[in-house]
Amino acid sequence: MVLKLPSGWEQRTQTLSVLGSTDGSSYSTLASSAGRVFAPGTGNAVSIGLPSGDRRYLRVTVTGNTGWPAAQLSEVEVYGGTTTTPPPTTPPPTTPPPSGNLAAGRSITETSHSDVYAAPNVVDGNPNTYWESANNAFPQSLTVDLGADRSVSRVVLKLPPSSAWQTRTQTLAVLGSTTGSTFTTLKASAGYTFNPASGNTVTVTFTATTQRYLRLTVTGNSGWPAGQLSEFEVYSS
Repeated sequence: MVLKLPSGWEQRTQTLSVLGSTDGSSYSTLASSAGRVFAPGTGNAVSIGLPSGDRRYLRVTVTGNTGWPAAQLSEVEVYGGTTTTPPPTTPPPTTPPPSGNLAAGRSITETSHSDVYAAPNVVDGNPNTYWESANNAFPQSLTVDLGADRSVSRVVLKLPPSSAWQTRTQTLAVLGSTTGSTFTTLKASAGYTFNPASGNTVTVTFTATTQRYLRLTVTGNSGWPAGQLSEFEVYSS
């Protein structure tokens, strides 16, 4: 059996097992649960040898993924015959570093949120959905995982563009980390004005640096007693 992810994806380990059945109701374990590393250098493909035998159904059960909080596969290939070694997979050509918004769709955590206004709303590409922290409980923060060390020098912060969101100033700082545990200040805390006349958008620039985790810490908001953002975008330049 060969399991694949898209060739351009970053390395991740998925914990999975393989089960087989002849009737679709009673399954037996063919390959015990283990961490399988999907690495770009080997074509993001994992080969799993299975014991010989006749089966009609094969099931892949995933219990963990270090790269995303969900099971992910682009191909499940099954081979017969007397050998358990599938055809070799040719590694893909080297791909250039990602460009554009490096935070889009990435894993993100928060110190808190109010009602349904949770952190993933700021990396979903929709300016009309937003994060709002617990009220009257500053400081609050958002931390996005870029998936790997990236060169970064600019973040773009947005609130919903609707005129219903009146001008407000949020006091915030930008921090970075390569480990996710120790953070350094990339941009000291300051007040930034979100104005509907300019699209409720703020750009924060800082000296180019290599980081995997970007954290936004909010300590004040003149328009509401909570941190608020609809988009947290990160760029290399």
